[in-house]
Amino acid sequence: MNISAVRNQLPVTESWIYLNHAAVAPLCHPSARAMRRLVTDVEENGMVNYGEWNRLYSRARRSAATLIGSRPDEIAFLKNTTDGILTVANGLRWRSGDNVVLGHREFPANVYPWLNLRDRGIEIRWVEEREGRLSLADFSAAIDDNTRVLSVSSVEFFSGFRNDLAGLSNLCQQRDIFFVVDAIQSLGVLPIDVTELGIDALAADGHKWLLAPEGCALFYCSRRALPKLKVSALGWSGVETAYDFLNYDETLYPDARRFETGTQNTVGIAGLKGSIDFLLEQGIPAIEQRILELTDRLCEGLATGGFRLLSPRGPGEKSGIVTFSHPSVEAQTLFQRLHQERIISAVRGGQLRLSPHFYNTEEEIDRALEVLSAV
Repeated sequence: MNISAVRNQLPVTESWIYLNHAAVAPLCHPSARAMRRLVTDVEENGMVNYGEWNRLYSRARRSAATLIGSRPDEIAFLKNTTDGILTVANGLRWRSGDNVVLGHREFPANVYPWLNLRDRGIEIRWVEEREGRLSLADFSAAIDDNTRVLSVSSVEFFSGFRNDLAGLSNLCQQRDIFFVVDAIQSLGVLPIDVTELGIDALAADGHKWLLAPEGCALFYCSRRALPKLKVSALGWSGVETAYDFLNYDETLYPDARRFETGTQNTVGIAGLKGSIDFLLEQGIPAIEQRILELTDRLCEGLATGGFRLLSPRGPGEKSGIVTFSHPSVEAQTLFQRLHQERIISAVRGGQLRLSPHFYNTEEEIDRALEVLSAV
């Protein structure tokens, strides 16, 4: 992998040491270029090239499917990760007494859609985090005959813990539980194959590790799970007669497009496709290896400097997120000092979080460690 060439596609590297991809990432040039091209087209031509927009949607579905190991007809484009989880939460046919199993300290996108079901008699069961980890044994203990859904992040946004999706999938398949994954903290940098893992539904916005714009997310619904979800928000673009505007036939598309309600975020989809193709060109396994090497280097330096590491770093647990604290210096102070040196980080839960991407360099990691050790 030619890191210098890759960095030429990330203009942010000219101004900042950007170590905050778990929040909102900078756009890569292929994403921004694709969006600018479309904006210019609409500015100059209006909807003359509308047919090309529809072809763009098809090509973007193929790119997204390649990224996650699905079929293109299992992909829908929605507004954000929450929108995808809401599609499941509001689409399942619930029975009073059903329960949903969630990990403790999940990001709110994977919490509020489920909490909102409590007035239907749905119980929320929490699996407690232990030393930054969520264990299969605890998930198994939380499940019973009334569990309808297990919903989990591929990587936990706070601790950076990488959940055992294969193990969780086995638990769900044994009990016929709907398996939902919020993949926003791993998609684009850690390999995932939704078909092999038996995931029923997955959602991820593009504005983190995918280096794409906010407000455009991919939503995966397996062909196996599709009949289990009613369309809770039926819009004109979810039916087979979508472009026969005076025909109000309610026959749904036979695939995931049924969950798309109306006019698409075409600019966002163009940007998302540009980013996905850029990352696929580099190779997701190579990106993963690079990120784990950088975060290993970061963790070793933090340990040497006396910092307290929250993020689990055992085999199969590592991700691009490193969360830590100083025994005597507040996280906000560390954050401000890094920012003064043009190093971008985040404070979460009273701790500092760094999340480098594959285009970051060893020198940038070392510079962040140097600044932190001097506080």
